[in-house]
Amino acid sequence: MDKDEQAFLANYNPDQYKRPSVTADIVVFTLDRDNDLNILLIKRKGHPFKDCWAIPGGFLEVDEESVDETASRELYEETGIKDVYLKQLYTFSNPDRDPRTHVVSVAYTALVPKQQLSIQAGDDAKEARLFKIQYDIEGMKFISDDITISETMLAFDHKDIIRTAIMRIRGRIDYEPDAFELLRDKNEFTIYELKRIYESIKNTTLNTANFRKSFIRNYVNTGICIDLNKKRTDTGKRAAELYKYNN
Repeated sequence: MDKDEQAFLANYNPDQYKRPSVTADIVVFTLDRDNDLNILLIKRKGHPFKDCWAIPGGFLEVDEESVDETASRELYEETGIKDVYLKQLYTFSNPDRDPRTHVVSVAYTALVPKQQLSIQAGDDAKEARLFKIQYDIEGMKFISDDITISETMLAFDHKDIIRTAIMRIRGRIDYEPDAFELLRDKNEFTIYELKRIYESIKNTTLNTANFRKSFIRNYVNTGICIDLNKKRTDTGKRAAELYKYNN
């Protein structure tokens, strides 16, 4: 750094530009026992949108952490979940997306097998729970035991963040290994188990023969998955070949 740049920085006034707040918001997907796609939502403890459901997230601590670190910290503080892979999704920056001030949100996605989730509300969350995603003519609905939430009831612009997350994962699932993150056991799975994950994310039924051909071509023949040369015979169903994800 030369003297001119040192002098410039010494006299620089950051207050000459308005600065937005920055948050990290996290869309956590998993599968329930019926292999249906679920999302993690938290019930907000304070204003704005008090008592409304939202995706977990919170404010960046300026000069102390990166936005990636914010995402990990907020997910743990609000839900008790830690040590999951967070993938940056998109930046939402509409000036009126938050009634408090101009807040820029960097959104993330996480795909986590249900048995790895240990959900416990904390910090700014009154409650945290999984909701099954259901689609109808009016849009998305989120269902959990005695609670049904329409997408319009979510806080902030979180319905847009969730929609973006679903569409982005649907678009990349055929060429990125996202689906493998939802397997109960990456070291021993069947083609049917993987196919069911694809169907849940895409919200459609796939042809079994075509899916098998695609799986063998794109994953087994390329070494991404390994044929274990053994079958699962303890399910009471037809024996199925087992594979391992070669992470």
